[in-house]
Order: sequence, then structure tokens, then C-alpha cells
Amino acid sequence: MLKYLYTDECDINLDNAMELFEAADVYGIDRLKLMCEQTIMINIDVENAAAIFHASDLHNAASLREKAMAFVLHHFDDVSRTKSFEHLARSNVDLMLEILRNRNTPGQE
Repeated sequence: MLKYLYTDECDINLDNAMELFEAADVYGIDRLKLMCEQTIMINIDVENAAAIFHASDLHNAASLREKAMAFVLHHFDDVSRTKSFEHLARSNVDLMLEILRNRNTPGQE
């Protein structure tokens, strides 16, 4: 994050994107937060989708939250079998209920 603050450049990859995203949110660095969101969405998969959805909710990232929710709903059968989904279910019942309500909405896959 310091490199970004001094140079306006940052090497964001899957390994550091979520940590940088959270720090950018805490310190109000919106452009870095957006850059991290883009990297996260490019790398979303069945294993990390629930964790991304949870983090996007915690850090008020509406666009990332919406995309993560769509991914979770589209791949629900596979995502629901992951450790990150289990962690989400145990740590935030409201988000889990939101997923289940949206899953049962007519027109959802």
C-alpha cells in the first residue's frame, strides 16, 4: 500500500488483492480499492466466492458484492460445498439468508 501511496502504482495479484482491498477501505483509498476489486473479480472461483461476497459486504463494495452474489447464485451447488461457504454460514446468518432468498427468487439459475 505504501508503494501505491508514493508512486500511484501497485502490483496487485491474487495473493495480495484481498489484504490490499481491506486496507484501502480502512484508509479510504478508493482508487486502490477499485483496482483490488477488479483483480478479485477476475480471480473469483468456486472456492473463494463466498469469502469474496462476505468481504465485499463488510467493506461496502457494492459492485463487488453484486458480482460475487451473482457468481454464488450461478454456481450455488459447487460453492455451497466449500469451506468458505461454511465459514460464511457460521459467521453471518443474515448474508446466508440473503443468498438463500435470492436463490429461490423466480428467474434465478
